[in-house]
Amino acid sequence: MCGIVGYLGPLEAAPVLLSELRCLEYRGYDSAGVAVIEDGQLVVMKSAGKLSNLETLLTKTKPAAKVGIGHTRWATHGVPNDQNAHPHMDNTGNIAVVHNGIIENHEDLRNELEAAGYHFNSDTDTEVVAHLVSQEYAKDKDILKSILRAVKRLDGIYALGIVCQAHPDKIYAVNHHYSLSVGLGKHENFLASDSMAVRQYTNQILKLEMSEVAEITADGVRLFDFEGTEVHRKAATMDGSPYVIDKAGFKHFLLKEIHEQPHVLRRTLGKYLSHSGRLTLDASHNGDVPSYGFRMTDTEIKGIDRVHIVACGTAYHAGMVGKYLIEELVGIPCDVEIASEIRGRKLLVNESTLTVAVSQSGETADTIAALQEAKKRGSFTAGITNRPDSHLGQITPNLIVSECGLEVSVAATKTYVAQLVCFYLLAIHLAEVRNAITPERARQLKVTLGTIPALQEQILAKEQDIREASLKYADAHDVVFIGRGLNYPTALEGALKLKELSYIHASGYAAGELKHGPIAVLDASVPVVCIVVPGAVYEKTLSNAQEARARAAKMIAVAVEGDEQVAKMFDTVLSIPAVDEFFSPLLTVLPLQLMSYSVADYLGKDVDQPRNLAKSVTVE
Repeated sequence: MCGIVGYLGPLEAAPVLLSELRCLEYRGYDSAGVAVIEDGQLVVMKSAGKLSNLETLLTKTKPAAKVGIGHTRWATHGVPNDQNAHPHMDNTGNIAVVHNGIIENHEDLRNELEAAGYHFNSDTDTEVVAHLVSQEYAKDKDILKSILRAVKRLDGIYALGIVCQAHPDKIYAVNHHYSLSVGLGKHENFLASDSMAVRQYTNQILKLEMSEVAEITADGVRLFDFEGTEVHRKAATMDGSPYVIDKAGFKHFLLKEIHEQPHVLRRTLGKYLSHSGRLTLDASHNGDVPSYGFRMTDTEIKGIDRVHIVACGTAYHAGMVGKYLIEELVGIPCDVEIASEIRGRKLLVNESTLTVAVSQSGETADTIAALQEAKKRGSFTAGITNRPDSHLGQITPNLIVSECGLEVSVAATKTYVAQLVCFYLLAIHLAEVRNAITPERARQLKVTLGTIPALQEQILAKEQDIREASLKYADAHDVVFIGRGLNYPTALEGALKLKELSYIHASGYAAGELKHGPIAVLDASVPVVCIVVPGAVYEKTLSNAQEARARAAKMIAVAVEGDEQVAKMFDTVLSIPAVDEFFSPLLTVLPLQLMSYSVADYLGKDVDQPRNLAKSVTVE
């Protein structure tokens, strides 16, 4: 989940590298570092901790180099410290490497290199690459050929950035599964794991494909496959304005992003719903050719007999809601699975299955692997993401892209709600094509979706009330969240947010499962948060809440305004406007987001960058 950056051109490299790294800090903030070549000398500067520590170091040293690579780390091999921070150098001080991913055969290579006399200074798998390239370089002093020979000996999935003191006018980038983008400027070029990091400087983007090496100079880029054959590909012009990282007056990015959710829904719905109310999931166009969209033909859609959703974390919770929506509207079986659980077993999909991958970044390694496996088995594939230029966008022709903009905070809020609305749109689309719902029902669904942003704004206007109510439970050590039906996933997401942000242990359960074991943990010290909305499972959910209340638990409800039964039963009510149960997940999650934020902020936690987490999980 690490971030790789690079720069060479007329500007001082260090400030550019720092600017790029700020855009990628969501990928990891255990440590950061840069390697620059100044006056013919390769110099590495790195520091454990947040990017600000590296910034302080660079402010003191003020390197004037015009070329360099940088890295922000989420630790896999080796504890987060200065020693294990990237970049890593070879023993000669000629080569420096930054790395994202895992070198699976690093132990064997390390033993081999140590036997050959190479000395290791870190516990990382990355340092193997530096010494391996150095060993190859000693044979003929050809850095490109040395890299090509070295990567053939590496097992795993990875991306690399490499500089060589003997070749100070070049940066080398290696992509073996992960995304790397080169931004093309005028007599300057940029490298980054995520194109948004280079969009500050240019909208001309050249993405490396699987198993490619890029030789980058200030005046151009040459691409090679792992066999050394040169590959020719034109850069793409990125649409839209560069992402701006700005809190807009909010205390934290997370709070800003919670408040952006009505805007996100309006933009996403506006992109896919025409003024006539017609739904089109083929929404992005480059000239007359759509650059992304849902391209399955009506015949193909009518031929599927099952939908399979794969995702991780918050996206998995969105997928759980998607299952309910698709089965309700389309009338075909739909299952949702944690993507990492697909590895190592038989995946039962076929030519009549639509496999939908959900990933905010479009780079989630487990989700990408699951979708690729489904594709191998003949399944139709689709993706729901916030990033059309991601790896997910490269491997499926059917891509539904939300309109979230940049989500800076590591904990997902607006991207979760955007994924939900994409599932509503997908379910309606499939149902319309298959004639599973009447035109009038389809029209009503679209109209109601259009009313949701205004209802969300009513909830957000009560932020202070929700904060005050939430802080009554800030001293809890354990919290239980329960919900049924469409709001069982909401309970899971509420528990996850509280854990992520405040480090308070929280568990989410299907409300009916409470008496099958989890009720044993309840007592007066354990608050229970219950999502209870009028609908098919309303009375059952109230009954489950009553069971918890009987164990002296403190009871918190997320419920519609004016619900008298709830008011009598619960100690605290976080209210939402009246809404059809079918659309309630788009509202019920907001009070839980605000609750988790409020408690974490009150407890003094690092709200935007919680410990041990990274936003884009690019390792399996």
